[in-house]
Amino acid sequence: MSSSKKVLVVFGATGNQGGSVVNSILSDPIASAQFHIRGITRDISKPAALALADKGVETVQADLQDKDSLRKALDNAYAVFAVTNFWEHLNVTLEVQQGKNIADVAKEVNIEHLIWSGLPNVAKISNNKFSKVYHFDGKAEITDYIRTLGIPHTIVHLGIFTSFPLENLIPISTSPAKYKLSFPIPNTASFPLIDVNADTGKYIKAILLSPSQTLGKTINLAEDWYTMDQMITVLKGLGLDVVYEEVDDLAFCKALEARGLPAFIAEDVSQNCMFVNEFGYFGGEGLEFGHQLVKEPLTDLKTSVANSAIFKKLMG
Repeated sequence: MSSSKKVLVVFGATGNQGGSVVNSILSDPIASAQFHIRGITRDISKPAALALADKGVETVQADLQDKDSLRKALDNAYAVFAVTNFWEHLNVTLEVQQGKNIADVAKEVNIEHLIWSGLPNVAKISNNKFSKVYHFDGKAEITDYIRTLGIPHTIVHLGIFTSFPLENLIPISTSPAKYKLSFPIPNTASFPLIDVNADTGKYIKAILLSPSQTLGKTINLAEDWYTMDQMITVLKGLGLDVVYEEVDDLAFCKALEARGLPAFIAEDVSQNCMFVNEFGYFGGEGLEFGHQLVKEPLTDLKTSVANSAIFKKLMG
């Protein structure tokens, strides 16, 4: 490692968000000249971690519940991209503790720029009308904690992943293949979509290269807004036969439970949908600031879907 390079610690370096950050920095001559990437993973012997090492990434094993391992991970670092994964354990208390552990150690070692992948506070924005969207509000609690510590930071809020419409297709016939999207909201409900693998890193790189513009800010990350109808139009244009079905929240929850989700997660997802429809995914905020920062083109839904493994499998 060149002594002139600043150490950028990337949590979840083998995952969607962290992996995108790593690739974006490595592929950019300006950013790669400034930053040495330290990729954090739970197991440096796994193929994905070994592949990072082959690219010149320093891989370090760490446990988000072990502050000593986090101290080693953040040693001598300038910046941190931090993300936690609620969906791997479905435990909001655990997620909040993991995020707070990262923040505590970042404060302790004087990190100069902590970029936290959070989400809006649904309960607060909705005045507790929707109080069970745990996968948003846990991250919002971590955001609040980071702010109380006074760490130089930027908060990013990612939109829904562009894989969302494909992952939620419900087959209704096989010959010919026909699908439906079914949610407890009208087809005019609008979602901000981001290709997490292709575009997250573009934003994080821009944030790191423009600290005077981004420190202390909250930035919404998405290529554009799409209604349910617009998503279906894109899917149809690519050859998938899809219709939309609006259902009530109880039927929606029961359907999710039938697919194996716990009841509290079904309610989380249902309330999340209804929150987006009533208050907006970002609580009424837009995408303009993020778009001004990023100099590279972002990936639209059609391109993202067409290039996805899920779509290619569906099309045979």
